[in-house]
Amino acid sequence: MDISIYDNYSGALRDFDFFHIDGEYKTCDSLLTIICLRGYATVRLRLHDFRLTRCHSLIIGAGIPFHIVNSSPDFHIDVIRVGESVFDVGSYDTVIKKHILRLTLDRPMNKISERKTRMFHIIHSYLKVLMREKPDYYRDIIVFEYIKIFLYEAGHILDETTSEMNLTKKERSITNSFFHLIERGFKQNRKVEFYADEIGVSAKHLALVIKKTTGKHPSEWMENYALLEAKKLLKSTDDSIQTISYDLNFATPSHFSRFFKAKTGLTPNEFRKHSYQEK
Repeated sequence: MDISIYDNYSGALRDFDFFHIDGEYKTCDSLLTIICLRGYATVRLRLHDFRLTRCHSLIIGAGIPFHIVNSSPDFHIDVIRVGESVFDVGSYDTVIKKHILRLTLDRPMNKISERKTRMFHIIHSYLKVLMREKPDYYRDIIVFEYIKIFLYEAGHILDETTSEMNLTKKERSITNSFFHLIERGFKQNRKVEFYADEIGVSAKHLALVIKKTTGKHPSEWMENYALLEAKKLLKSTDDSIQTISYDLNFATPSHFSRFFKAKTGLTPNEFRKHSYQEK
């Protein structure tokens, strides 16, 4: 059963061993649902900063890069990690997947009531006890049902909060599709027209929707993803600048270097040198 239950009193999400540390950013190969019970942390998710405090939930989708900028000494969270295979069990998976996709893309962090914070903590505590028991058919069914409740409640919170954004169903769908595509394709293609064609809208309409829902133009998102990947490769590998530039589909290493310096103020080699000095 690809489910893990964690809590954290140390204020260090970075200490969880299921995270893959790639430079300053991390990714997890599973869905993470996080409820803050005490203290605070600043979490950088998709290049946006979220201040996670008590009575707030944060949903991080599989493969989405994030970075813990800082946290208070008393930071305490409940974390449930749910692997992709869990969503393939039972007839409810399609509905849950839709809820989770909307959460991770539309509104990853949400304010929740004191009552729901306590309820989530109770579910989390019970799941932690169950996961310590010897696996059997009945235990697994109970765990799946509690995960279902947890995720449906998260979806309910989203339904209550996204109405404040005045987004249409079509705008949410376009935004979801755009991020789904660029997270998998930004290395190969960073043209707005390509993603607009894939989604079935004009480039102009895609730009208007993404600007409305995220505050950024689609091209900014694609450049930011390329920059994030470049920083990761420069920090965590010994690949040459030429190899990295071609891996990220830049026309030439010179083009990549100009792009990188325009965004960071440093050449790729200077950035790598600074990264080594910080280790």
